[in-house]
Amino acid sequence: NMELFKTPKFNYIKYHKLFFGVSSLMALLTVVSLVYRGKNILSIDFTGGTLIQGYFEKAAVPLGEVRTALSAGGFAGADLQSVPEHNAVILRFKTQQSDADRRDVEEKLKGVFSQNFSENPFVFERVEFVGPVVGKSLLKKALLAIFFSFFGIVIYVAFRFKNWIWGFAGVFALVHDVFIATGFMAITGREISITVIAALLTLAGFSINDTIVIFDRIRENIRLRGRSNKESLEELINRSCNETLSRTIITSFTVFLVLVCLLSFGGEVLRDFSM
Repeated sequence: NMELFKTPKFNYIKYHKLFFGVSSLMALLTVVSLVYRGKNILSIDFTGGTLIQGYFEKAAVPLGEVRTALSAGGFAGADLQSVPEHNAVILRFKTQQSDADRRDVEEKLKGVFSQNFSENPFVFERVEFVGPVVGKSLLKKALLAIFFSFFGIVIYVAFRFKNWIWGFAGVFALVHDVFIATGFMAITGREISITVIAALLTLAGFSINDTIVIFDRIRENIRLRGRSNKESLEELINRSCNETLSRTIITSFTVFLVLVCLLSFGGEVLRDFSM
């Protein structure tokens, strides 16, 4: 049926108040979740601390038992995360370790696990230490990366469309997308790490790319509208969005398929990036 391949005629502008309301609600939920999580949303990449990842050879162990064993061994307050399909456990300690102490952390943890789970050995896969100075430096660089990327996009779009209003409008939409994605991570209990920052900047690139395509079609249609002033601005914007809709769906859906594969088979290291 060739009707499926014709340009749709959705009336976006008619429901703009509803869409703004949904966006506002999502933004409000993001603010609440970020305030509620506070500094706990930052990973050890930014706060400093220790990350241990490993797995139990025979069977998964409930996190409650692991937490009890760690508390008895002097590691109370650890943030634990299980990966049941791999019998794996990820431990995060946001307490600061000095250069002298951190060398002993892994050995002490090995002793705790061997003492409490001798019949189900725990294999260490990854051990990472991040000092407080390094964490603060990474946070500063991450914020600078976000600022300069957004600033560069404003300059580029303003130059591309010869008008600052297009640049600021594009970045406003971009900030909206990135902010809502950050809220999603906060609501789902994930942490903001260097990997998540990379994902957010990648998302920003996709967002502004799609926005520019739509803006360019609107600008072209405005130019053509000047010759025959028969179409209202509302109709023109709706038509422009509908004309670029297939491109948006195809691009987004193909990326979505890749991310589903990464989320399913990419392992714990890439999980936050994929989400």
